[in-house]
Order: sequence, then C-alpha cells, then structure tokens
Amino acid sequence: MKLVRQIVVLCLLTSALRADSRNQEFSDFVTPLPIQPGETLVIGVVGGWERWDNPVRCIRRTAIVLKRKHIPGVHVETVENHKLELAEQLVRKAFDFDHDGSVSKTEAAHARVIVFGQSMGGRAAIWLCRKLEEMGIQVRLLVVVDAYGRDSYELPPNVREAANYYQREHLVLKGAPELFPNDKTRTHILVNKEMSYKKSDVEIPEFGWVKRFLMDEHLRMEFDRRVWDKVEAMLISAAGAHD
Repeated sequence: MKLVRQIVVLCLLTSALRADSRNQEFSDFVTPLPIQPGETLVIGVVGGWERWDNPVRCIRRTAIVLKRKHIPGVHVETVENHKLELAEQLVRKAFDFDHDGSVSKTEAAHARVIVFGQSMGGRAAIWLCRKLEEMGIQVRLLVVVDAYGRDSYELPPNVREAANYYQREHLVLKGAPELFPNDKTRTHILVNKEMSYKKSDVEIPEFGWVKRFLMDEHLRMEFDRRVWDKVEAMLISAAGAHD
C-alpha cells in the first residue's frame, strides 16, 4: 500500500514540478565573457522543472541576494538542472582568458567557481562539479539543499568544501542524507544537517494547493530562513574570500 501511495504521489509531483519551465538559452546569461583573472563565477542550479529566472524559488532568490551584495569580481548565474550543458559552456567561456576556444591547464588552475543547488538541482550541482573535475577546475564551495534523485552523492576531489542540508520526512522527496568525499584530504564536509518540519511554522508563498499538499516538507525547506540564511552566509563568505 505504501508503494502504491508513493507511485501516485510521484506521478502527481512530476506533473506539478513541470509547471513553469521554459527553454533556457545561453543568451540568458549576463556575465561578461571571459571574466577577468581572479574573479569568481557562482552557479546556482534550480530544482524540478523550475524556470531559471523565477525570483520566488530558492536558488534564483538566493542568486538575487548575492547579486545585490555587489561583491567585487563576483558573477552570479542560475541554470535549469536539465540544462547543465549551458553551465559547462558558461564555465568554458568564462575562463578562456586568451580567447582560443578552450580552457588550458593554466587557465583552469586560476578558475574560481562556486556551485549550489536544491532538490533535483542539488544532484545536478554535483554532476556539474564532476564535469569541472574533468576540466581540471576546482570548486571552492558546493552547497546542496534537499538534493533529490538517484546518485552516489560522492564528491569529486576538485570540491574544496561542501555543505548539505536535507529532510527525510516527505513521502517521496527525501533529501540525500550525506555527501561522501572521494578524497577526504582534499574535500572538507562543512555540514550534513538534517532538518525537521513535522511541527513547522515556515511560511510558504501562495502556491496552488495541489503543489503545497504534494510537496509539503520539501517545499517548507525551500522557504526555511534558518537554512537559507546559513547558505547565503557560506556563499558570500566563499565568494569574497581570497586564496
């Protein structure tokens, strides 16, 4: 019976989560390319089938906060989790300092990247880090919130620091409980923190009742200021840090 309920909820969720996505294009990015050596690129990966530019949802909302901080030399973009090829293209162009169409070992060594994601975007953020590992690019910080989807959640050694916030109370959308570093000497896990929403007073914006009912704890976590204040602080600190 529990399995049947999970299947029904998952089917309904699939329909609900596809509500506002559109075909994001590379031209939607506004970062001047390439960026200047020493500058930082922050990439947020949105969850579900959300629009990359929906200011109500947590990843874009957080990106807007970072942009308004006007941190010198920091560029912030958001991408849909099923459009990671755009993020890869962005990184290649951002750090192609000599305009030769590729990122050399020297250019990769000077690249500064931060990645964060939520829900399906959390899992996709890890995938993006693995692609950056293949390019020889280090990720200064990876933050995932309620990362959802089948994966090992093993982090590649190019990730310097990582943080994970999650809940396990939703019937289907249970966040990944732990991030595993491939190399503990190179990746420091800042936190694997479980949150509870059984007695939550987290306020949720006006979504349709179907989405509110189906997503419940997963959606509450998306609007939990306890979580996002910490995420924003980590991102701001890493973005403004100097090696």
